Amino acid sequence: MSDHPAPPHSVLIIEDQEHTALRFKAAIDACPDLQVCGLAHDLATAWALFDARKPRFILTDLGLPDGSGVEIIQAAARVDWPCDSMVISVFGDRSRAMDAIRAGARGYLLKSDPVGEISRQILEVINGGSPMNPKIARYLLDMLAPDSADRALSEEERLTQREQEILSLVARGYKRREIAEMLSITVGTVGIHINNTYKKLKVSTNIEAVTRASQIGLL
Repeated sequence: MSDHPAPPHSVLIIEDQEHTALRFKAAIDACPDLQVCGLAHDLATAWALFDARKPRFILTDLGLPDGSGVEIIQAAARVDWPCDSMVISVFGDRSRAMDAIRAGARGYLLKSDPVGEISRQILEVINGGSPMNPKIARYLLDMLAPDSADRALSEEERLTQREQEILSLVARGYKRREIAEMLSITVGTVGIHINNTYKKLKVSTNIEAVTRASQIGLL
């Protein structure tokens, strides 16, 4: 077994406002498990850094001077190396939220969220989670509500009362630890219920679970 610690995960930041990008960089570089490998203020620069440095993670805004961050999110989902992406934008970009999630974004935060949390949220995505600002979660639910299927669910899609309760809390933006405290159960038990929900809905992230559950009328 090697005594050498694993190298930090590389993060590419795509944000057109320089002072905002530097705030994100300072917060991320303060985490020993993460290291910013590039800053891009437009899509052209982002593409060049993406190809040259093959980041493990992309933190991107959506509205860029020469295009949309959705394009990089789509590319990250298709590359032949591990690369997750997360949106960090303003609430005014919520009309593009579904496009970003469909493109493969694993999380969706707002610039008004505490910047000190950004490293933890990036690591949460890398470890399989899907952090989502509660306002965005509510917007997605409201947007999907008219399309909810009014049909009988198959046995495979039926959630237990506890699974549905936990999924509802996930949709409202609560973290696993917070859900465990609210329901007086362990974090591990919350994880088991969430994993069972993923299997039943045939999804792999919180965002996909909330989206799918809304489409079939479970939320």
